[in-house]
Amino acid sequence: MLLHFTGFFVGYISAAICRFREAERRAISIEVSMQNSSLGVVLATTHFTSPVVALPPAISAVIMNIMGSSLGFFWRQIRVQNRNLKIKSEVELEN
Repeated sequence: MLLHFTGFFVGYISAAICRFREAERRAISIEVSMQNSSLGVVLATTHFTSPVVALPPAISAVIMNIMGSSLGFFWRQIRVQNRNLKIKSEVELEN
């Protein structure tokens, strides 16, 4: 969980430092954290004889999907401020 939480946080902060818009920050945050844990399962089963070695990446994949979906749902409920500003400025230009 800490690995994926750190990925969400670092992705968001690094996008903020690069001055991306809020929607882009959220997308980058999710992309950074949603690493392919399935690759870990394949590598573990390929390079180690014990199938128990594949258990941590498999659990990580489940956690990754739950955390990413939850964060996406949470952010969808919160409006993006940049979109509101753009709509407001378009309305002002029409008047």
